[in-house]
Amino acid sequence: MKQEVNSASSSGGKPPVASQGKKPEKNLYEPYSTPRILYEALRGFLIIAFSLVARVRLRKRYNIPRKGPYIIAANHLSWTDIPLVPLYVPGKVIYMAKEEAFYSKVGWLVRFLGAFPVKRGEADRQSLRAAETQLKNGKVFAIFAEGTRSKTRTMKKAQAGLGLIALRAGVPVLPVAIWGSENVLRKFGAEVTISYGEPVVLKPKGNRITREDIDNATEEVMHRIAAMLPPQYRGVYGDAQAQEQGSQS
Repeated sequence: MKQEVNSASSSGGKPPVASQGKKPEKNLYEPYSTPRILYEALRGFLIIAFSLVARVRLRKRYNIPRKGPYIIAANHLSWTDIPLVPLYVPGKVIYMAKEEAFYSKVGWLVRFLGAFPVKRGEADRQSLRAAETQLKNGKVFAIFAEGTRSKTRTMKKAQAGLGLIALRAGVPVLPVAIWGSENVLRKFGAEVTISYGEPVVLKPKGNRITREDIDNATEEVMHRIAAMLPPQYRGVYGDAQAQEQGSQS
């Protein structure tokens, strides 16, 4: 991956030129530009499909900004969260997906939906830069800050990427809480609730972004998400602060 980056930078940021008849490798960090008509057709199909197998309830949709750039930050209970969270948000949503997904049988679909890869378990600077670039271009970016699905069906400690991206981009963060999605494939007619919180703009205390700023920003968003969830889903964020913020929302 480093060789690809160095090659691009040495040629003015352009992708490497194919040599000896080989096609240049795709830049997975540049999300595929899905034609609007196809994206909306897929959205309509998925809305109908989910309405047939589950009862999806939406709360406080008026909190959703009319247009980007902004960040959607959500908890993560099931793989069905990936289509459900952005499904009812106007416009196209860009999001991170685990790197392994791009080399699986559904890799083409992941690309088609506008995702770019992230290496889990490490500080993936390239994915962070990709997110910032998309936000600078006015896009809507979704992130599941916990990094992966929760096996306990409760919130777990979030990774710092959310706070770092939010502080560096300076755009609103829309907290989204989803629950019941873990039952979609287990129970016909499962109730799924998606609640949209009030957008918040996060700022560092001083002129420079510190680790404390990043941690505080991440914690604030996660507590806002927890405050919208039923108590049994709050996990590590089920404390008095979440209760207090919930009463204020």
